[in-house]
Amino acid sequence: MKKLALLLGSLLVVGATASAKEAVVAPVEVSKEVVVVADVVEEVVVEEAFRPSGYIGLEYRAYGETEGHGDKIVRNPIGNLPDTNQDTWNRGANNRARLQTSFGIQMTENSKLEGRIRDYTNLESSSSTEKKLGKDYGTETRLRYSYKHNDVLTSRLQYRDEENDSQNFEYMLRYTAYQNKGGLLSKIVLAPSLYHSMAADNGGDYLNTIGLDIEYAGNLPLGFTWDGTLYLDQNFYNKSDKIQKGADSTTDKEFVVTWELYLYRTFALYSTDNYNLDFNFEGGYDPYVFSQYARYNKETGLKTSDKDTYSLYTSMNVAINYQLTPAVSLNGGVGAEYRNWDNENQSSANDWRWQPYAFAGMKVNF
Repeated sequence: MKKLALLLGSLLVVGATASAKEAVVAPVEVSKEVVVVADVVEEVVVEEAFRPSGYIGLEYRAYGETEGHGDKIVRNPIGNLPDTNQDTWNRGANNRARLQTSFGIQMTENSKLEGRIRDYTNLESSSSTEKKLGKDYGTETRLRYSYKHNDVLTSRLQYRDEENDSQNFEYMLRYTAYQNKGGLLSKIVLAPSLYHSMAADNGGDYLNTIGLDIEYAGNLPLGFTWDGTLYLDQNFYNKSDKIQKGADSTTDKEFVVTWELYLYRTFALYSTDNYNLDFNFEGGYDPYVFSQYARYNKETGLKTSDKDTYSLYTSMNVAINYQLTPAVSLNGGVGAEYRNWDNENQSSANDWRWQPYAFAGMKVNF
């Protein structure tokens, strides 16, 4: 009996030991594993590997003819010469379209690449009997690379190729000085920058700027939000005619303050699981520019623009968004913009008129 009791006891000890080992080595499909060794609890954290992500967007936007403007040359019956009394404001900004391609890639936890390409085309009929006084239509490309040093400090390098084929580069160090999500003032970003711009022919005409951008954003009552940027720039010019700051004087340096302020509000009109129909409002100063000097015509000596200029606008549209799949969304809408299009002098700004537009696009997340 004693031998039988010893044998049974041994089997119980072996069985308990085997069960304890299975409990330790059995796989557990969670992000944390708890291992018990000699009454000591050790927590092992299993981190997931980073996977790049991003998006690709495409939007086609068409602009109609501005209310009441004269965009075509009106010929005088006598001599077939252009009529100088016609309404000439906002020429070239009508009946054109913009195809925009945008993308963003989160390459690592701290680095991101973003791009935007805007291609402008003329929608005027080629059979028109009147020649259109249009601007040069071309392609604008913007590339941005950002590296996040820590939670409040980010470096950003930007390259732009403008519609007129001029090019510019900018380095910016962005410091998040204040954050209060949901507050009247929700964000302040301070961003010192270095900027260089050169003419299309890469010749001697260029602009160097040392600047400080102050970005801000916040929330207002009744669902409105606001944001904007204050640009403090010291410009250094190297142009053949420099700045004509008077009838007979020029300068190659100027301090300029540029202020942007925007107000937004979205009103939900109808929604289902996949559809959203919204009325969108935005408006503000786009921008208000305080220059050190006014501008003058070199030949006539007459002032061509004030020191201070501004563009004040309101834009409203009705847009529909459709979630085709979890990764693909479609959108489209129609709207109009009300702005002082050409005369932006602070002392004489006028010609606030409506311009209609329509848009359609898609976005793919990956």
